[in-house]
Amino acid sequence: MRAPIEGVVLQMKTMHIDAVTNFPFPTPPDRFALRQAERVLIHLGALTKPEPHTYNNCEPGSSQVTDLGRTMALFPLSPRFSRMLAAGQQHQCLPYVIVAVSAMSVGDPFLYEEVVESNDNAEESTEEDLSHLTSEAAKAKEKRRLLRKSYFENQHVRLKSPLLTPD
Repeated sequence: MRAPIEGVVLQMKTMHIDAVTNFPFPTPPDRFALRQAERVLIHLGALTKPEPHTYNNCEPGSSQVTDLGRTMALFPLSPRFSRMLAAGQQHQCLPYVIVAVSAMSVGDPFLYEEVVESNDNAEESTEEDLSHLTSEAAKAKEKRRLLRKSYFENQHVRLKSPLLTPD
């Protein structure tokens, strides 16, 4: 419901599901969003432009997938990014476009996903390290201390990164 629907519409059109609005989605997207997604795909060249009398209404299902659209559907990316890659190949500057698409398709750089992963790994390793303690309360307290320690060590390493330290 919150993500762009262009990729879903392109995949469905590629699978010959032309009446996207009639598809039994578990949580159906807004019809306006489906029409807008089809318009975007037409502008990107992934779908053919429908007849003039249906374009104003932009009935979903009135346009067909182009060869470029089939190529774009192969990439596990947003159609906008896959169109950039196709254009980069056409204009023989694909390595530069790959760098741009890679930078643009990365998630938020300020969310520290590896901190969560390292905490999960630390939690698994603490079970083995605490086998010498007999009291459950002492084990729980030591486990929390070790998790805090690994979290702050991870933050300390991040702050020492040359990209994050001021000159």
